[in-house]
Amino acid sequence: MRDAPMISPALRAYSGSRTDPSRWAAWRPRRGDILVCTPSKAGTTWTQTMIAMLLNGGADLDRPLNEISPWIDADLGTPAEEVARDLDRQPGRRVVKTHTPGDGVPVWEGVSVVAVYRHPLDIFISLRNHALNMKSRPDHPMAREMSVAVHDFLTDRATVDDIDHDSVEIFALHYRETVASGRFADLVCLHYADMVAAGPAIVAHLDRALRIGAGEDAIARVAEATTLAAMRDAAARYVPASGKGFWHDEAAFFHSGGTEKWAGLLSEADLALYEDRMAAAVPDPELRRWLERGSGRL
Repeated sequence: MRDAPMISPALRAYSGSRTDPSRWAAWRPRRGDILVCTPSKAGTTWTQTMIAMLLNGGADLDRPLNEISPWIDADLGTPAEEVARDLDRQPGRRVVKTHTPGDGVPVWEGVSVVAVYRHPLDIFISLRNHALNMKSRPDHPMAREMSVAVHDFLTDRATVDDIDHDSVEIFALHYRETVASGRFADLVCLHYADMVAAGPAIVAHLDRALRIGAGEDAIARVAEATTLAAMRDAAARYVPASGKGFWHDEAAFFHSGGTEKWAGLLSEADLALYEDRMAAAVPDPELRRWLERGSGRL
């Protein structure tokens, strides 16, 4: 397959504790490649798995997901050139991921972008569960008392100096610059709530939207293999840093899924603060409604 020419360079250089914008230069995307562009804990691994399996023509991936579909602009200890060489060895279309907002991502001709979102408060709960499951970061900000962690999540300001810092402002920024900006002409946009409600339909939708053509039997097998229960049961295949003692419980990486997990856990003051911050961050009521709830249909 031919290399994909760049149409537009990144408009902004986001960096953070893991994100390194210089790493984009090492990757040579092909026409047909797929970039999963999401904020953290919005359904990234879930979406990558669906797409990798569809590209594979079925549910049997020959390597762990993070090797097949790397976080392309994150410095996780492997040189960018080595990641790029590994991707070069993969035949056909590839799928990679980023958590960088859309204005920090180059635009390439023939490269599809899939964005996935989730209610910001569900993201907060998922981030907190994620932090509590990490062996290496007992001091993670999200692992503090719920009232302290949510207050910081709601009040911290976005900054390009640490795009990996978790805050509602960062997630709203990602949504504005990826979806509302119109930067990607053929953006495929998913919502976690729709994925929970209609998993098989989501797999079929991705197959159509990305013009993969996996076939009905393969789509059915992928849908069965990518239920949250199935992925939890085979967590070692999908969880980043699997087998390295990074997690207390690898299956808990997927936790319980679902929506509105924050209901009953946050105070009225927390919810009022959330309303104020979201009204400022995403003032368009229709855009905000979709960000929080999804479409309820495909």
